[in-house]
Amino acid sequence: MKATRGIAVIVTAALAFAGCSSRSSQFTAADEAQVRSLFDSTVSRITRGDWTSWAGEFSDSAIFHPPNGKAIHGRAAILAFGQAFPPVEQFNMWDVHVWGEGNLAYGTSAIAIKTKNAPADTSKQVVVFRRAGADRWEVVAGSFNSDLPPAPAPPASASKKPG
Repeated sequence: MKATRGIAVIVTAALAFAGCSSRSSQFTAADEAQVRSLFDSTVSRITRGDWTSWAGEFSDSAIFHPPNGKAIHGRAAILAFGQAFPPVEQFNMWDVHVWGEGNLAYGTSAIAIKTKNAPADTSKQVVVFRRAGADRWEVVAGSFNSDLPPAPAPPASASKKPG
């Protein structure tokens, strides 16, 4: 009798746990749509120069990897990066792909950008998202890089003495 009651308690607890965790183990079509919408809102925010809203898509502890620069840690530093960015004349994303499992998702896209006094550039990115509430996803890591060739190395200094 005690063994039967013990098994019943374990089974009941297991079913209750499974019921509580089943939502977090699924990445639904609605989740995919929410994550995909962050790509669209990023285009809009960057095009408008709304760096505050753009940085608001990131978690407080996010890490951002811009091309040819050091990693940027935290939403405040990411906001400062955006605010220091040259004026954006054109910005677009395409070839957006999103995957996810449970409370994590990741996405990739191609990017085209034209900033003031700089050549147009294309690039690619990968972004990692975390569920931050029932209907909210936030960026926890992002990295993008340029398709432009690297800048040439500076010429050797003419003031160096041979030898």
